[in-house]
Amino acid sequence: MNTLITYDITIRHTEVKSAMKNKGYFDYWIANNQNYHLPNTSLWKKDTSQDTALADMQQVIQTLNYNQPLNNQIRLERCVAVPAYPWAAIPGDAHRKS
Repeated sequence: MNTLITYDITIRHTEVKSAMKNKGYFDYWIANNQNYHLPNTSLWKKDTSQDTALADMQQVIQTLNYNQPLNNQIRLERCVAVPAYPWAAIPGDAHRKS
């Protein structure tokens, strides 16, 4: 099953997103020769459960927080993982690199 995960974190957004992408998550998909871009703090992964997606996010944050001072630790404020199908979407534009 494909899973969509959306989240709010306090800081270090680029690092979290990059680490999740390294685990096989994507911030876009292609259908009908069209790229569909997810909102900035949403990702999806093919063939993964919602429980696994949530655990992946928690593990990424735990790893990134290791040996960091309190003022540089990421706090996961909200996180929801749901099945990514069926879907309806507008394509949106690709995310800019920050």
